Amino acid sequence: MPRRARSTPNTRLILGLVVGGILLVAVGGYFLGGSGEPYRTSPEFPVEEYLATSSSLRGNSYRLSGAVLNSIAWSPEAGRLISVEPSGSDSPIPVVIPADLSKTNIQKGQRFHFLVEVRESGVVFATDFTKP
Repeated sequence: MPRRARSTPNTRLILGLVVGGILLVAVGGYFLGGSGEPYRTSPEFPVEEYLATSSSLRGNSYRLSGAVLNSIAWSPEAGRLISVEPSGSDSPIPVVIPADLSKTNIQKGQRFHFLVEVRESGVVFATDFTKP
């Protein structure tokens, strides 16, 4: 009886599939939430520069992460004024939450990621925010 030749698996093909799978997982993780930080395309809010001269930041958008220290004021038309302690800073920043965004329950001590805009008077307005 003649012997049959044994076929060995193609090692290059297997290695290529493994490398391709690893690359696919890495690219998917990068694009579908790599760091989990929202508003990554906006620069970080410059707390010290804002406290020194808020007028130099007018018209710009920033991301701000921090804890709510207190709810200062509320108006059905204008929204809510809160004080936020930015991450990495001990200086509270006043942030206005417009009435169209104030449907979310905001309580003292909660942490949020804000997308803020410094308006012409130097007041910080939230344009969007999420809980981490």
